[in-house]
Amino acid sequence: MNQSNQKSLQKPQFLVYPKRKAVTQTEAMLYIRVTFQFVTIDKSLGLKIPFKQWEDATTPLASSPFHQIKLEQSVEEHKQKIMGSFFLLSQNGAEPTLREIMDMAFPDKEKQTFSFFSVFEDQILKKERKLTKAGQRSNIGKYRSCLNHLRAFVKQEFNINQISFNRINEGFIDDFENYLRTTGGNGHNSTMKMLQIFKKIYLIGVNNRWTSRNAFAGKKLTMKDVDIQVLTDSELQKLIEYLPEKAYLNKTKGLFLFTIYSGIGYIDVQYLKRKHIELNPNSGQYLIRKRREKTGIEFMVPLFNPLKALLNQWIPNWENLAAETTLAPKISNQKYNEYLKELIALVGIDKRVTTHIGRHTFATTVALENGVPIESVSKMLGHSKMSQTQKYAKVTALKIERETKGLFELLK
Repeated sequence: MNQSNQKSLQKPQFLVYPKRKAVTQTEAMLYIRVTFQFVTIDKSLGLKIPFKQWEDATTPLASSPFHQIKLEQSVEEHKQKIMGSFFLLSQNGAEPTLREIMDMAFPDKEKQTFSFFSVFEDQILKKERKLTKAGQRSNIGKYRSCLNHLRAFVKQEFNINQISFNRINEGFIDDFENYLRTTGGNGHNSTMKMLQIFKKIYLIGVNNRWTSRNAFAGKKLTMKDVDIQVLTDSELQKLIEYLPEKAYLNKTKGLFLFTIYSGIGYIDVQYLKRKHIELNPNSGQYLIRKRREKTGIEFMVPLFNPLKALLNQWIPNWENLAAETTLAPKISNQKYNEYLKELIALVGIDKRVTTHIGRHTFATTVALENGVPIESVSKMLGHSKMSQTQKYAKVTALKIERETKGLFELLK
């Protein structure tokens, strides 16, 4: 903190006084009263004196040099600890609370201290204990990523490994946002998601009064609409026709095509079991029916021919397997994305493809552009709100040509 900022900060003020439990007592305990930000805390100096020896604040003890020396030593020791904590907590321009100053100056060994990172870690552990769905792991991963970014930022900016809630101010938040965009290599929406997580943890400190004010007040965290990447009909055909020479790319291709023709996300494909495929006795058709690992919302998708063909390829006798048998080949999300990029490059598709694009392609290229009503698409995707599905329903040139074909004939 520069010298001008340090001078502008209000500093703790001190007053020494005696206190008796009753007016009839002849002895009094000496206290130091600390005042800061209109808040007062009294702390015992551990010294008792005959009450009659006390005169006023300017001449605390009228006699007894022994008591005077002990008092001066104790007061000076208390002041040094308090002011040392004050200046340490005031680094980076933050103005600490008196409670925070006193807790640092006189730590209670039996009392838990609350650093920002320790609270963050505790929240992650609580989430992990409550983990009931495989898809929730991705959410915990985002919390871990945010914490790692914060640790790296604090180490880079302040060369410290812990930080108190009260040292987080508006400037800290803005600087961290810039760090996420630059050093962290995050785009706008990823940065906003990180800041949202950061804010959730920070507000725990605000609600528990571990900080004097809400530094996030007035900070707007807004997402930007992004164009959804999908594979076109021609790109999908190129992928189908491409025959990978490497076994791991062939497995990746199969999993990707399964998501494209089902709209099922990566994690749900990995946890797809025989019991999730039901046979409709009336139509003789199979239906994939399952709750999303991420949200718990049910989705239903017909087992279209390309999906059935993939299942037959993976496990030829899948229809006769036990209910708990997992059907899809196993692969980590990291490896899947890595192999997918390699596959798409070999196919010759010039797009940044991730696992999510399979789900997006099903919604647009496979379903909506072929006339499937948006309500049905929403149910197949397992969306809780129609607004989630409407982002896919952008008008395309193919859709316009198909839906205006009759009008074109009429206006000849």
